[in-house]
Amino acid sequence: MSRHKSTISLDKEINKLNLPCYETLTNLLPLLTLLEKLNPCGQEYEVSNGSVIISYHLSLNLFNFRRILPLNVHVQIIGLPVSVCLSGFFGNYMEIEKNIKQRKGLKILLNSDHPFKGGGKTLSTFVFENRFEDFNQYLNSLRSPYRRRINKALRKREKLVIKTLSRHDFNKVHYDLYLSIMNRTENPLETLPIEFFQEYDAELFEFSDSETHNVVGFIQLKTIKNKLYFLFGGFKKEDIPAYDIYYNMLLKIVETGIEKRVEEIEFGQTAEESKLKIGCREKYKYMTAHHSNPLINSFISMLLPLFSYRPYPVKHHVFKDIGEK
Repeated sequence: MSRHKSTISLDKEINKLNLPCYETLTNLLPLLTLLEKLNPCGQEYEVSNGSVIISYHLSLNLFNFRRILPLNVHVQIIGLPVSVCLSGFFGNYMEIEKNIKQRKGLKILLNSDHPFKGGGKTLSTFVFENRFEDFNQYLNSLRSPYRRRINKALRKREKLVIKTLSRHDFNKVHYDLYLSIMNRTENPLETLPIEFFQEYDAELFEFSDSETHNVVGFIQLKTIKNKLYFLFGGFKKEDIPAYDIYYNMLLKIVETGIEKRVEEIEFGQTAEESKLKIGCREKYKYMTAHHSNPLINSFISMLLPLFSYRPYPVKHHVFKDIGEK
């Protein structure tokens, strides 16, 4: 077992060991390296028995997913130190669970693709499976109620100019739009500094009013192999009536993914209804928690169902069946 405080030493070890997860971790290393600089929170990387565990420290509201009395505690999070839907461990999940039970204090593992015995669900993520040649084919595949809703948004898109934005041109106007969303988010895990958007090698799109040229929104996307990830965005709530801005941001992501011919678009967590209504499917994510004190751990086990995320309850039949007009 070895522990690392920086991605530099982690990269050397996983390269030397030729771990199965090497390619995945290599894609994550630039992000993790930047977060060490811009969001230092005691990041640590452990390599053990062919597995890699990424952890950091945080004061967290244990009831983050339920609207009840907040309970803020200091925890060790097994996960990425940024609000994305990716897991923070690579390897056998049973070995990972065994590992975190041996650590001192309170540990919470987030965003696992596998359920844990006695664990619960964390926020679901929403995945768009791309099977379309172009955006028009996507629109024509929708059942009429959903196509009407999207066409309504696209009519308001005529008021917008959407263009690519160099990360070096990302400025306070864009950042304030990101902060507007963070201020509306209940119990965000972290708020990133402006430098993250200016330094991370990702694709940015800017949304501005076609007449006033005022910037009203942006999205940040990252392509890794055959998948497009929606990372972050920004807009003001008061701009929704004029531009249907959030729907148009989602549709631009769909359009971009189709143009890039990726297999999947990972839309991330939250805003369940809107993402499902454009054709995403809900993908469950799992969590578990453990405390090294047996008495406290028993208490946590009883409480875990209270702060487990409840999946979206409505099933949307977005796409036409075969032969349906």
